[in-house]
Order: sequence, then C-alpha cells, then structure tokens
Amino acid sequence: MRLQLERRAVLSLGANLGDRVATIDAAVRALDAIEGIRVLLRSSAWESPSWHPDGEGLSPDYVNIVVIVGATMEPIDLLDAVQAVEAALGRERAQRWGSRTIDIDIVAIGEMEHAEDRLVIPHPRAHERQFVLQPWLEVEPRASIPGHGPIAELADYAHGDAWKLP
Repeated sequence: MRLQLERRAVLSLGANLGDRVATIDAAVRALDAIEGIRVLLRSSAWESPSWHPDGEGLSPDYVNIVVIVGATMEPIDLLDAVQAVEAALGRERAQRWGSRTIDIDIVAIGEMEHAEDRLVIPHPRAHERQFVLQPWLEVEPRASIPGHGPIAELADYAHGDAWKLP
C-alpha cells in the first residue's frame, strides 16, 4: 500500500438484516479504526425500500448513511479495507442485490474518475439513488459527482425513495 496525501472519499453504507443501525454504527467505528482512514462527517440514518430486478419490497427496508472520510490509501486499497469491514460484520456475497448485514460502497474519491475490473469511481449508479444522494446532501449540500453534476440537482430526478429515520 503506497501512502499519499489524504483525499476525501464518500462512502455509502446500507444494511437491511439484523440490527441495521447497530451494524452501521459498528461499521463506522471499524472504518475509523483503520490506519489510513479517518471519518470526517456522518449523515443521519435514512431508510429506503429494498430493490430487486423483479420488484421492490421483497426484503426488509434498508437503513443507509453516508460518511465522508479522509483516506491516505490508493483506491483499490480502500476497497480492500471496506470489504474487510463488511466481512468482519457478516457480509455474504451470495446474491447480487440480495439482503445483507452491511454494504459499503465507495461513491467518490475527490474528483477522481477511475475504472478497473473491481472498482469504478465514481460509483456508476450513485447519481440515480436517493438512498445515496439524500444522506450525502445532508452532509455536503454543495457536492458534485464527477461526470454527473451537483448532487442537489441529481436528487431532484433520482429514482427511488428515502426518508430520514426519526
């Protein structure tokens, strides 16, 4: 792992199995404990319906948050780190779009545009997802997604629904 200057990265966390909020809290603590990752901002918890290619509502609703982190690692090393947190919290990758104890996506790293087999930055569908845009809008209302524009404008047209948990 080659170290470099700290870059701001946007991570989207979601869970729809077990104690969803407790699992997300544990994931944030685990991320902050990793050398090279520093949690800077955290959104409120938002809820959104589960989504499957053959229809919504087939699984429990998700709880979602966005965290802004400072990261001093290369993008692929950040991916390895978040996947290690997922594994430690019981994430199983048995089915695409399946229910999960925790899901952590790298949404953006600064203005970086990056594509390889394991990682595409910015996340290729983040600009379409209310469960990413609404929590992100809460903590960084002037943010933009490289190649897509301001998240405030994207949220006006994005698919799905997300509501803040009380």
